[in-house]
This record gives sequence, structure tokens and C-alpha cells, in this order.
Amino acid sequence: MASDFIHGTTVCLLPLHKAAAGFSILYSRLLYFIMAAVSAAVLSVTDCSGRDRTFSYRGFSGGMMLHAGYVSGKPFEIIQDGSVAGVCKVEGAAYGIGGLAKFHFGTAADQLRLGIEGYSTNVGYTPHGSYASTGWGGLTVDYIRQAEKGRVSPFVGVTVGGGGTKNHVMIGGDSSDFATESAFVFRRYTFMAIAPFIGIEISVGKRLRIVAKADYLLHAASRVPDFPSGVRLYFGLLFCRYR
Repeated sequence: MASDFIHGTTVCLLPLHKAAAGFSILYSRLLYFIMAAVSAAVLSVTDCSGRDRTFSYRGFSGGMMLHAGYVSGKPFEIIQDGSVAGVCKVEGAAYGIGGLAKFHFGTAADQLRLGIEGYSTNVGYTPHGSYASTGWGGLTVDYIRQAEKGRVSPFVGVTVGGGGTKNHVMIGGDSSDFATESAFVFRRYTFMAIAPFIGIEISVGKRLRIVAKADYLLHAASRVPDFPSGVRLYFGLLFCRYR
């Protein structure tokens, strides 16, 4: 089956529907708390600069980002013919691409942004030719302090959603040819994603910004040994239309 390592893993996975039920309640409460805290901060802000303090819809932004980072998982065993053929670990440099779209609400200076984002990332690891591919996306909420002087606007937030991982393990053989390989493992699974992030936006015009951020993607519903977690750094361009 694609969900195990036959040549597969001897690690027992939690039943996803039971784990997801408990963690979904936990992270829904966490998301509610973050949104409530950010909303309270926006509503209670005191702006002495003369900028518009009315809470209202402020426009939207969206764009694409490239990312890179270093990720790793836990060691897992490969089973072949009922015995352990080896121990592997997903670990290495990750890279990928994705995009986002956000709607802005708040004052001219302090804004709550709601939207969606999604990314795909890949990491190669030992044995040679092995790699893991992860795609995820979901709802994102963050708070941004729009720059009053200068061009830099900091933000902090979280993305909650879901995704899937495909793990390809080359136990032997050569992945660069078209020959049939007998010692090859393929595993795939879905996961509940939560990714806290922090970053900055640098204005280069009224409708264009450079964005840089860092996040940490987590498998929120279960402990899976071959799930690649770690810090990823993102760089990209945002196109903005503010009111």
C-alpha cells in the first residue's frame, strides 16, 4: 500500500481520523485566540500621526514566492521480505515555490489580513536518488504594521490547512535510467498543516512590494517519522491595491 513502507516502515501510525479530531479542536481554538487577539489590537490602536483610524476594508495583495530551507524527519526502517533492509531519514536542503492572496481589514496603520496560500517543496536525501515532495495550503491570518515612515512593514501570523507528502526511497539501483528497480519504496499520505510565520514587506512603489518571511511547517494531527519539518525562508513579490 502507498501509505506504508512495504518495502515499508515498522512505525505504527496513529489513526488519522481520531488524532485529527482532537488536534482540530485544539488548533481551531488556537486560531480563534490569535484572530481575537489581533482584532483587539487593531480595534484598540491609538494613532497620533493623523492617519485614518477607521476600521474598514483596506484592499488586497497577492503574489508568488520562492523558498529554501533545511528540513528533517525521524529515522524509519525499510522492511524487505520480512526483515529490516535498512534505516533511512529524510534530511536535507529543501526548495520550492508557491503563492498567496490576502484581503486587508483595519486602520491605515494596523491591519488584520485574511486569505489563502499554498506551496510545494522538495528535498533529496540519502540513499542517492531518494526524495520527498510535500504540497500544502490553507487559510492564512496575520497582523501587519504598515510603515508610517520608511518602507519596511513587519507582520506575523499563522496558516492552517492541509496537504500531502510523497516519499520515494531508492534502496538500490539507479534513478537516472528507465530500468525496472526491485528495491524501491513509494509512500504517500495526507496531513493537517499548521505553519506559524514572521516576515517583512518592503515597499518599492504604490502597488509593488518585496516580501521576505520564515515559517515552520508542522504535521498537526499525527507523528509521522518521514515528515520533513524545518525552517523555510521565502522571498517574492507582492502586487497590492490599497484603498
